[in-house]
Amino acid sequence: MSKKQSVAYGALILSVSGFLVKLVGAIFKIPLTNLVGAAAMSYFTSAYSIYVFLLSIATSGLPTGIATMVSSSLAVEKYKNISKIMKIASAIFVSLGTILAIVGFIFAMPLAEGMNSREAYWSVAAIMPAIICISVVSVFKGFFQGYRNMTPTALSNLIEAIVKLLAGYGIALALHNLGYPSEIVVGGAVLGVSVSTLAAMVFMICRYVFRSKNYRISVKGFLDDSETPTRKLTKDFLIISLPLIVSSVTANLMSLVDSFVVMNRLKGYLDIEQAKLLWGSYGNMALTIFNLPSFLITAIGISLIPAIAAAYAKKDQQKVVKTSNEALKYSSILAFGSAFGLNAVSEEVLNLFFPGDPAGVASATPLLQIISFALIAVGLTNIFSAILQSVGKSYLPVISVAVGAAIKTVSTLILVSVPSINVLGAPIATNIAYPIMLIMNIIFVYKHLGFLPNWIDVFVKPLVSGAVCWISAKAFMFAFDAFLPEKIALFPAILCAILVYLIFLIIIKLVSFNEIKSILLKKRKRA
Repeated sequence: MSKKQSVAYGALILSVSGFLVKLVGAIFKIPLTNLVGAAAMSYFTSAYSIYVFLLSIATSGLPTGIATMVSSSLAVEKYKNISKIMKIASAIFVSLGTILAIVGFIFAMPLAEGMNSREAYWSVAAIMPAIICISVVSVFKGFFQGYRNMTPTALSNLIEAIVKLLAGYGIALALHNLGYPSEIVVGGAVLGVSVSTLAAMVFMICRYVFRSKNYRISVKGFLDDSETPTRKLTKDFLIISLPLIVSSVTANLMSLVDSFVVMNRLKGYLDIEQAKLLWGSYGNMALTIFNLPSFLITAIGISLIPAIAAAYAKKDQQKVVKTSNEALKYSSILAFGSAFGLNAVSEEVLNLFFPGDPAGVASATPLLQIISFALIAVGLTNIFSAILQSVGKSYLPVISVAVGAAIKTVSTLILVSVPSINVLGAPIATNIAYPIMLIMNIIFVYKHLGFLPNWIDVFVKPLVSGAVCWISAKAFMFAFDAFLPEKIALFPAILCAILVYLIFLIIIKLVSFNEIKSILLKKRKRA
């Protein structure tokens, strides 16, 4: 069999690629925002919200469902099941993605109007082909993740991001220079997103077709007659995938709620241009920066699922608990450090990325400062959800997400309706909803797996370390800013704050040099 990446190393690969992807994504949005302005970028935000929502229906349960079943099949040596799973998943989800893309394209105008942004029509229509491509990409991502090889996923993400930058901004710039209005310029940029997903799809198809023999059925596997009936495999796959779809769709409703409710409420007491500015500042500035560190925790969750699924299939409860606690500790370290660090330098980071829109930066700074703390609950909620999904309890996160979405919706409606709070209500509502979701997931894990996280390692020590990170970031920013331009001072300030954070983690014995060494050097272990 193939060599499998450890959870930590797999997460490291996804984290490094994720950082590059988010960086390229930010680079894509930054000049585009400077080109058309924060208000016009509201078209991009509206179209992307619809796209993500439809994509959550078409693909949300796909990689996880395939990865879980492939990993479980490998653990119990039922190799014939793997090819069956791929055929089942492809037939169901690629067809679904194609249908949603066609329907979304046909109804692009009503969708744009429903988002209170008729001008977003071009962006909504241009992004629909991407749903088909990502449906195909997700099938192959799940296959390789099931073998605990995160490299193809990382590479496809990078290819998608780079092509999006080159094609998206290139088309937008050409349209802008030709004198087209901003809604068509933004639509051209969104078309680049569809082109980028096509490039990722071509890569993943080639990677699968030309995969090594380690990913193919051996003679022993071919002669094995212990394969599971197709009907049962389909049922098992849907049992895993459908709750994930419901959970993802419900979670993405939060974004749609922001897009629909926030604009509606703001227009009730502000003029339309001011409302667009505030929403664009939140959706395309604050959330763009917020998403830069969020991938770190997501990467751990993606790498965690096949590892726990394999241990669970072998009924190795001790391995399940050990792997879960390890993932929770590392996730917490990343989440608290990112949250406190980002809060400390919010304004400086926004000024760095969006120098051409001072009004947008001024609006986005308090929004980013508020939403940054949501990284903690969002990250840990995702990890607990991954644990539940890995052991066949994927329906439980649906409950917590549904409750969180309801709380988020009500909170957003109430808070944004208050003129003195206005758009600040959206990130505040996120900080209200996600801690409740986290608590619910912790209860679910305890009830069904019988263990609780190590409170000291997961919450107390990271909290204290995060506070140290915040203080050091502020102090270093003040010190370097005294003799360097702000944009230059930001980099050594961040690096020094990270160094202080790591040293403090070692001092309080939350991590050790041996742990860091094992993550970086002990890349793979045999199946």
